[in-house]
Amino acid sequence: MAEIKKRRLGKTGLMVTELGLGAMDTPTVPEGEQALHTALDLGINYIDTARIYQASEYLIGEVIRARGGRSFYLASKTINRSANGAQYDVDRSLSLLGVDAIDVYQVDDVLPEDWDKVMSEEGALAGLQVAKMRGLIGHIGITSHSLEVLEKAIACGEFETVMMEYSAFYHETEGLIAKAKERDIGVVVMRPLGGSGRTSSIRTRMAAGERVLTPAMLLRYVLSNPCISVAIPGVRYPDRVRQNVETAETYRPLTEALKRQWEVEAEAARFA
Repeated sequence: MAEIKKRRLGKTGLMVTELGLGAMDTPTVPEGEQALHTALDLGINYIDTARIYQASEYLIGEVIRARGGRSFYLASKTINRSANGAQYDVDRSLSLLGVDAIDVYQVDDVLPEDWDKVMSEEGALAGLQVAKMRGLIGHIGITSHSLEVLEKAIACGEFETVMMEYSAFYHETEGLIAKAKERDIGVVVMRPLGGSGRTSSIRTRMAAGERVLTPAMLLRYVLSNPCISVAIPGVRYPDRVRQNVETAETYRPLTEALKRQWEVEAEAARFA
């Protein structure tokens, strides 16, 4: 029976399914809870959430309680930049999720102007280090859309995971992904399908009979990169989970030629 392959999440040592689930929008539809159950039933073992994602941690907590515990890895995030704020967010996450510890906790969406604050003695990193010493979190990560911040985060040696955008539509991070791999930092890929808005547009064009890069093709593109650890497409509906899992179980890695061809097609689609 086919199953989702696992990869090592860098120096955390966690063996995560290369397909995870981003739970930002999952609570926005009635089917969201079933989508989470479906993901777990089909073998996905990495669920990503955040304090700022409205009702997401609570919904995941409900699923954990309904299943009588958890057998998957949890990642959450704080948008706070101060040590006290980050520690407060960890405590709130633990309460809503109903767990004793969270596997990966990330400083979220760090901008260049946030860097010095986050890294200061009273910054968010220091707060998460305290939470880790207390046994409340297992590993510390960072997320950013800034290439400058990602470069610093990879080089500084303080983070065990980095989350960044990467897809056929946005492959500017490919070099950074390779650098993170060299330093044994786990790479979590957000927006592997190009984001919810682009995915909706793709499905509309597919329904109209247009030739487009399908969600399955886009996911295959990301999973073909051996330097990433896990891709976390945002999912709301059970059928989307099933489609993603089928792709993860059956895909073959792209050749370099096909990879570049799809990048050209993605670039053209931006203006379609």
